Amino acid sequence: MRCRYCRRPIGALRCLVDREFCSSDHKKRFRSSSARALRDAGELLPDYEDYLAVLEQPERKHAKAGGRLGLAAASIVGLSLGLGLWFLPSAPVPIPAAELRYSLGSNPVSRYLQSMLRETPKINLKQDFRIGLGEWLGAPSATDILPGSLRTDHLRIWKPTLKLSDYQMDFQASIEKRAMGWAFRAGDLNNYYGTKLSVSKEGERAEIERFVVVAGQQMDRVRLPIPLSIRPETLYRVRVRVKGDQFSTSVDGQVIDTWRDRRLNKGGVGFFAEKGEQASVRWVSLSEPDGFFSRLLALGFIIHPLYGAPGFVGANVP
Repeated sequence: MRCRYCRRPIGALRCLVDREFCSSDHKKRFRSSSARALRDAGELLPDYEDYLAVLEQPERKHAKAGGRLGLAAASIVGLSLGLGLWFLPSAPVPIPAAELRYSLGSNPVSRYLQSMLRETPKINLKQDFRIGLGEWLGAPSATDILPGSLRTDHLRIWKPTLKLSDYQMDFQASIEKRAMGWAFRAGDLNNYYGTKLSVSKEGERAEIERFVVVAGQQMDRVRLPIPLSIRPETLYRVRVRVKGDQFSTSVDGQVIDTWRDRRLNKGGVGFFAEKGEQASVRWVSLSEPDGFFSRLLALGFIIHPLYGAPGFVGANVP
């Protein structure tokens, strides 16, 4: 026996259930083709159109499944892009100023997003010690101020920073005797996190020390070697990032220490020197670490930069 649709022999097992078609699919196809021939000849009953629609439903289901798969793939790509932007560093990529323009001010989407976000003052403080130490806590000393710098002695805390919590501290300093020390999350002179960068007398070994002072009691002092050569009388730029319970320290752009602690959650920055130590600080600044939305806007995820826009006069990217 041969299939009425493909004209191939029908298998022995198939003959037990159907002696006209080799498969159920060929049986449906044969009926569909016969129905179309009758319809073209004008002899098909109206009710048979509904039957044909039922036969074609599996194909429609496959099309819908393909659409769902495409939507899922697009969602995964979007999520991956968002996570990638989140983990990228926040430092701006240098681009020629005359070729960059941001449409942030005129884009309605950006204005709506900015209106939904709570307005908070940005941290932007800087001190170069030309106006004295009127904004600093701690007993005065005759050697505190030198022309253009602060010479460390006992602990001094910067008053405008006392109520802050998360920030980035930058300063430039040099070691005059053995070590330079700084404090952060300092609520007062008896509660703060302390860190020191010290060198040996021979100048061959550099170390970082950190500790916690709570109610005037120093505790948990840790001393670690660092992979840098620190020389006395040489200016270094130090950056301290304070966010939540995580703290990191870098010197001239190289991270030398990261650690965590939850005992102090608020307080400002300052400088100190222990017995036999002294350093000279040229300037100090405090800024707010970039948040999630700041990174997205800066990278053009929501507001795209326009390159080579006609009539644009660029400004240098800080």
